[in-house]
Amino acid sequence: MHIELSKQELKELKKLRAKIHRASAVETIREMFERSEAFGDRVAVVEKIKKQDVVYTVRDFHDRVRQVGTALYELGLGGKHISIVGENSYNWIVVFFAIVCGGGVAVPIDKELPDKDISMLVSKGDAEALFHSKAYKSTAQLHLENDERCKYAFCMNPGAKTEGGKFLTVDDLAEMGKELLKKGDRRFLDAEVKKDDLAAVVFTSGTTGTNKGVMLSHFNFAANVEGVLEFLGPELSTMSILPMNHVYELSCSVLTAIYMNGIIYVNDSLKNILPNINDFRPTAMAVVPLVLEGIYNGIRSKAEAKGKLDIMLKMIKISKKLLKVGIDIRPVVFKSISDNFGGQFPTMSCGGAPARGDHIKFLSELGFKIISGYGMTECSPTITLHRDGIKKPLSAGKAFPRCEFRIDSPDEEGIGEVQVKGDNVTKGYYKDEEATKASFTEDGWFKTGDYGRLDEDGELYITGRKKFLIILPNGENIFPETVESNIMEHLPYAVETVAFEEKIVTATGKEAMVMSAAIYVNREFLKGMSDEEIIAKTKADVSDSNKGQPSYRKVQNVYVSFSEFEKNSTRKVIRQKVIDTYTK
Repeated sequence: MHIELSKQELKELKKLRAKIHRASAVETIREMFERSEAFGDRVAVVEKIKKQDVVYTVRDFHDRVRQVGTALYELGLGGKHISIVGENSYNWIVVFFAIVCGGGVAVPIDKELPDKDISMLVSKGDAEALFHSKAYKSTAQLHLENDERCKYAFCMNPGAKTEGGKFLTVDDLAEMGKELLKKGDRRFLDAEVKKDDLAAVVFTSGTTGTNKGVMLSHFNFAANVEGVLEFLGPELSTMSILPMNHVYELSCSVLTAIYMNGIIYVNDSLKNILPNINDFRPTAMAVVPLVLEGIYNGIRSKAEAKGKLDIMLKMIKISKKLLKVGIDIRPVVFKSISDNFGGQFPTMSCGGAPARGDHIKFLSELGFKIISGYGMTECSPTITLHRDGIKKPLSAGKAFPRCEFRIDSPDEEGIGEVQVKGDNVTKGYYKDEEATKASFTEDGWFKTGDYGRLDEDGELYITGRKKFLIILPNGENIFPETVESNIMEHLPYAVETVAFEEKIVTATGKEAMVMSAAIYVNREFLKGMSDEEIIAKTKADVSDSNKGQPSYRKVQNVYVSFSEFEKNSTRKVIRQKVIDTYTK
């Protein structure tokens, strides 16, 4: 269901938002929560439960947070570290606010991890209780058996069966808190939260080592929310697609929406993204490149199937010319496309990994508002943002409000490590002084481990990760991402590419180091061709893409895959596993 606001309601909402936001810059999540109470009976969250839309107002949300937060104090968990693992839901948001607004520390865990890893991170985050969805009941039970410090497990599903003892439900907590509040219990209500207090410990994916717990304060989150509002302004609604345990979704989407009363529509399944967009009609979404790719492929393949792709491309050229003189015909000529997105082109903020430039450019030309950028968990997460997907689709943009960056020790091409300072930057890693010290310069800049350069307008372009850098015997440095980007630019049917250095034996029997590339190919783009023909075409096209490249960046070995590469829980390709597949 879509919540439609009348002109009068929209006018009142804008006035209220302006009044709340003009008061002063918010400094804690608790402040966001308390200020948002002014939105009263307006809708806060909509989620699907058994295919039925369930609506929660701002008042419902505030009441439930206070009830759950009060119950946590009654159980001796006020101000403690508490983990959350499970699918996105209204109650996921409730328990996060109940923990942090009561002075506690949330430890959100990636639900895609194996049980043993989930349990390990709950312990590593010093959690004394665990909120979980039904799907993770056995995980929670196993953890409580093996960690004496963890005292309770709370099921987040509405209507979940209560077991008592250590195993309760969020409904149990809400009832307990409701009764305590009636009796005048003010432990949660009067809990003091300061801006530098720790709000969350968020674990990195750990694909190249152990998981590190990023410490994010209330002020870190608040700075990111304020920056989003300053750069983009509040949206009327958002659809929550990405896991809420990721800082990108939590900070940029959920916290910002709760603070400014942007309705949060909770997507119930990845397979239902497009139907739910059409049903909910959100004005904005935080997405990853995989979502952009799906929309890009869907639009093009549908147009091609109807024999209208050439017409669409011609209309794009015409609309681009008209845009230069201030005339925008896209809402009219591409209406059949916008109809599939609730009759509009929603704003899509894309992060988590670099998106393909051709995807950003194409969707922007149709009328989608694509906000690209660069960030990481340690920066809550935003470092830069960029909103012109037509002119500079590969730019990561300029510095985010309340944040600054520098290029450290740039080489002759202007490439150096990106280092960051700002209110949104972590103070370090939880109980890991060594990693914290190694991540900061002596003058306090956070070392991202990413390399980048600036263009003539001062916009940032990320060239690659320091840990992936290949140093050749002749001293030349190669970022495999640069090689991959060149291949993707020349091969529109390439979905994923991993470039790497490989030792081979030449025809003369000598060993040599060459640049190789594994490429996951989308057969749909090459219909009518056999696998052998596709492999031959891919190798020929990679050879063409080598033209103009320096010799040390030319790809000499090509491996073609017809299935996607293994990814971690944040949907990033696990590079080493791909490399091992083709070199062992």
